[in-house]
Amino acid sequence: RAGGRHAVAHPDGYHMAASDASGDAEAQVPLMAAAPSGRRRRIAVAAALGGLALGAIIVHGRSESPPDAREGARVSLAVEGGSLACAKPGASCSESRCCADATHLCYEKNPFWATCRPSCDPGLDPNDPDAEPWSCKVLGVDLIWDRAILNAKEVMRNMTLTEKINMLHGENDGWPADRHGYAGFVGVGRQYGDPWMAHGIMSLTMNDGPQGYNSYGKFPGKSTQYPSLLSVAASFSTETSRRYANAIAEEFAAKGSNVLLGPDVEVMRVGLAGRSFETLSGEDPYLGSTLVPAFVKAVQDHGIIVCVKHFLDNNQEIYRQSMSAEVGERQQHEIYLPVFKAAFDAGANAVMCSYNKVHGVYACENSDILRRLLRDELGFKGFVVSDWGATHDALRSSKGGLDIDMQGDAPNVRLPDSYHKLPGLVKDGSVSEESIDEKVLHVLAAMGVSGLFDGRFVVPKQWPTMNMGLQRAEQKKLVQADTTSDAHRAVARQTIIDGAVLLKNENGALPLAAGAGVVMVGKYCNQFKDATIKQGDVFSGGGSGYVDTESIVTPFAGLKASGIPVTVSAGPEGAKGAAVAVVCAAAHSEEGWDRKDLVLPEAQELVSALRKQNPKQKIILVGTVPGAVTTEWIGDTDATLILFEPGEQVGPALADLLLGKASPGGRLPVSFPEVGEKRFTQEQYPGVCPPPKTWCPNMTATFSEGVLVGYRWNDAKGEPSAFPFGYGLTYTDFEYSNFSVSCDGGRATVSLDVANIGDRDGEAVPQLYVGFEDLLPALRQLRGFSKVHVPKGKTAKAAFQLGEDDWSFYDVGAKQWVSALTLGHAIHLSLGTSSAEFVWHRELPAECGKSGVAK
Repeated sequence: RAGGRHAVAHPDGYHMAASDASGDAEAQVPLMAAAPSGRRRRIAVAAALGGLALGAIIVHGRSESPPDAREGARVSLAVEGGSLACAKPGASCSESRCCADATHLCYEKNPFWATCRPSCDPGLDPNDPDAEPWSCKVLGVDLIWDRAILNAKEVMRNMTLTEKINMLHGENDGWPADRHGYAGFVGVGRQYGDPWMAHGIMSLTMNDGPQGYNSYGKFPGKSTQYPSLLSVAASFSTETSRRYANAIAEEFAAKGSNVLLGPDVEVMRVGLAGRSFETLSGEDPYLGSTLVPAFVKAVQDHGIIVCVKHFLDNNQEIYRQSMSAEVGERQQHEIYLPVFKAAFDAGANAVMCSYNKVHGVYACENSDILRRLLRDELGFKGFVVSDWGATHDALRSSKGGLDIDMQGDAPNVRLPDSYHKLPGLVKDGSVSEESIDEKVLHVLAAMGVSGLFDGRFVVPKQWPTMNMGLQRAEQKKLVQADTTSDAHRAVARQTIIDGAVLLKNENGALPLAAGAGVVMVGKYCNQFKDATIKQGDVFSGGGSGYVDTESIVTPFAGLKASGIPVTVSAGPEGAKGAAVAVVCAAAHSEEGWDRKDLVLPEAQELVSALRKQNPKQKIILVGTVPGAVTTEWIGDTDATLILFEPGEQVGPALADLLLGKASPGGRLPVSFPEVGEKRFTQEQYPGVCPPPKTWCPNMTATFSEGVLVGYRWNDAKGEPSAFPFGYGLTYTDFEYSNFSVSCDGGRATVSLDVANIGDRDGEAVPQLYVGFEDLLPALRQLRGFSKVHVPKGKTAKAAFQLGEDDWSFYDVGAKQWVSALTLGHAIHLSLGTSSAEFVWHRELPAECGKSGVAK
């Protein structure tokens, strides 16, 4: 593997030799207890040396040690009748569908061309000589899984039943079989003297969260508090997603955690949802489906398992541990499943089942969602882990499709029904050993795909030789390590900027003029803790996704450090004579409960008082929010800037934005409603109880709105939002022109020119929406976006590639996806700047649905 780590075959079995750049051996870790022979040996060697790239050339059943990848190793894929070379970085992988460098994936540009790249942004690549967009579909993932499954089967051959069952539930006993300082710890060994890495199987060290490493209050400030995932969603940028995930993964690796519990990818159905700030999807499945592959790839490059969550229909926090979601098949397939599928297609190898019930059955024992939807339809091959304490019955969960059961949150306390009962259930015949093997295979194969058998996840060289007790003592050093850095803080800061949404900028109120006297108004301008907040802080939502730190730079501290004259006042009276007042307002939400309303606290009171006090004053409102809010106060502001739970670098990022050192790069990932919008009935949200009760833990929420989620509801009902999905201003202006549509091989390319007609550099986000009659009652849906940097006075190209997926719908009667073009229905294209503002409309030529036709 590039970077100096590679695998070799050892005469007395299969070993992983981990070498540094100088070639000195750090450790040899046995992958299997004994070497198989004959054809099984050939397959096992290929698998054991796998990961994302095969590390050996197979010749007549022998394995030759590969040269270092930095020296141009020729890596081959064994196929019937010969071998096919995996492609080098930048080379075509259209035929081999595999890459020699484990840090690369085979990305498709179009049906005729694919190359090995470290990442891929759908749309145009300015480095390409042509003007054709990339689809960025990942090829060859099935090959990666096939190799990992072969390896896992060989490892399992030497495991006892007890060892297998140990791999299926979290440790939560006394030391050393405790959590090791992580949210969850799963390993073969349980006793002090057991090998830490029995059979070459590294223990799974699971931790929250997707927004930074959560030390659960034990080591505050020892990990970076990044912006929320919703801030990443607001960036509309796959590069932001990749950079953000990579930085978090670096901290996880440094802490010794090889399973990242995230990202959250649920499509936001309810604006009040307590964990709305944690979703990478916002309110649209295409947005999440485009951003999640980059996140997955960046994390797994570090040998860390990505565990996407929460499966399925976990769209509210109210009574989440007992309520039931009643969801239709079309809605499930078109709204809630696509982002999970995109994550799995990109190689994500673990998924967390949720607390709630789906159609009356708990998600973690629901065979309909864990087997039919997850494995049969989505093709998922990794392992399913329960949310902590979400397993209610060991037998039902085992039969339903759960692989790993995780304990409740209280240390040393187990739920009465858990996978600790599996030995007894196997003994009495309720659960078969074949079922246990199937679950363990899911776990071990996922570990292989992520690189836990090929050295991609690096551990101290002495650990593989240690027993559980000795390793546990060593582990404490890692979990307490300070993994923050200037580089990580820079990523956090840039993510805030990339996801900052400018709602209003009247008469160029922003950026602030040089030397402008500024008073910051509001308690949250210089305060990040609040006694009324039970979980989290002012700039970060609460719950498992929270990262505790004392390193937060407040808005006032950030602006003061910039050198401009600035003071701070809790109330409006302190800004009487100031030319500029910057109001700091914040809303908060957290895991376990939903918000009571969408009001941005103090915003109306502070803005109204300031405007009454000084009608000529320039008022800038900065809102820190966990999701959608109402904006009844915006008429009295000159400019409004929205930050989605920005985290510890809020001060420096805000200073850059206010002073024009950076331009707001975000677009709304959720619609901001008008005051008084009535979107749900009681039956839809939060749900109803059996009469005569009106409120109970076992509520049933009926998703009878169907596919009308987010902006789809506003469009269909003719009720515009205050600020639509995809909306966002910048410090410059753009003009779209020269629209065109071309067809080739059953695909369509939509292209346009983006001209920067303002006086500052900036980033445009043209958005492509597709509509056809089979989508009804939805009118249109997002099917393309591109974040295009355009220098002032310049013009850039943007393009979108469409295919059958983009004009298909889920036919409930036929139980399959159907192309609207095959039914002879018109496909309508709309290009614009949000879900409600369009500059171009066109009907897709019918020829675009026919293979081999160019126009």
